[in-house]
Amino acid sequence: MALTLFKPELDLWEPGEHNGTFRGNNPAFVTATATLEAYWADGSAMEKQTRSRGEQVEQAMAAIAEENPAAVKEYRGRGLVWGMEFHDKERAGRIARRAFELGLLIETSGPESEVVKLLPALTITPDELDEGLRTLARAVRETA
Repeated sequence: MALTLFKPELDLWEPGEHNGTFRGNNPAFVTATATLEAYWADGSAMEKQTRSRGEQVEQAMAAIAEENPAAVKEYRGRGLVWGMEFHDKERAGRIARRAFELGLLIETSGPESEVVKLLPALTITPDELDEGLRTLARAVRETA
């Protein structure tokens, strides 16, 4: 969900004449409202769940780094946003390709695409997250 503000005199389109992410998407607003009501209703459930999943990712990243000390330069993250940087800058791309072949969609980032980044959905279950992390570990091993 996003919000873009601009001057009324620049909003020259009639309703339905132009669309895009900056014009509003009613199903997205309904979904966002339901998400806010479900996950932030008590003020802490989503925070606790995100911290727990983040710890799960951190433990898996530590294990991957420990298993591959010559390959992994460092890993870093917070919550459910994590990255693993590799000494061999091209290896991250190979890992992303192998992970995709194994059914996991991940991206690279960094100035030279040397980081494999993880951005799982906030609603991911512990079992789904474990499956993805096992796939990532396998992709790292198989690209040695």
